[in-house]
Amino acid sequence: MEAFTDRWVAGFSSLYETERLGTISWVTTSVSPALQQLVIDQTIPRGARVIDLACGPGVHATFLAAHGMRVTGVDRSAAALEKARALAGLYGVEADFISGDILAVPLPDAGADVVHDSFVYHNVRPDARRLYAAEAARLLSPGGLFVLVGFSDRMTPGTGPIRLTSDDIVQPLLPHFAVEELRRFRNLPTEKRPDQWHWLGLFRRR
Repeated sequence: MEAFTDRWVAGFSSLYETERLGTISWVTTSVSPALQQLVIDQTIPRGARVIDLACGPGVHATFLAAHGMRVTGVDRSAAALEKARALAGLYGVEADFISGDILAVPLPDAGADVVHDSFVYHNVRPDARRLYAAEAARLLSPGGLFVLVGFSDRMTPGTGPIRLTSDDIVQPLLPHFAVEELRRFRNLPTEKRPDQWHWLGLFRRR
């Protein structure tokens, strides 16, 4: 099954091959403030084994590696992985970057303490959400943490990723995860999206 929505596949999946990073709307120079706080609070502690799903050019993976996590970034775009390795090298941090589909990640069962999803789930096809949740659960050790950040239903209206309700997130995850936290937060505004309301979800592997 194709994991991503038709709109993502048709319009955006090839941008890492054709565009400079600075022209891609979702690539910024900073990581989510929600993720930063998880590191500050040691919810994601130093030494944690982290898998960053659909890692793109490695901004979040590099940040986590710089703060002492053992990180593996996964993406199916060779161009994105090349950029991710270059970014990690620029910062002098060690992180692994591998090619893989988010519904069939080529990593062993129960090998991660944290699985990180930054703006991935809101591009996943609704009929693939349960498969994606099951794959995230497979990668995590019992009690491991699934961190999800995505567009909320309070986002500025418009095109782009799916605006997610709480049920869109929680219902596919419940067979495998307990909800530890789910809240909306305001992220940095952009010209096109001046009212950035995102979800932060923390889900504990059963």
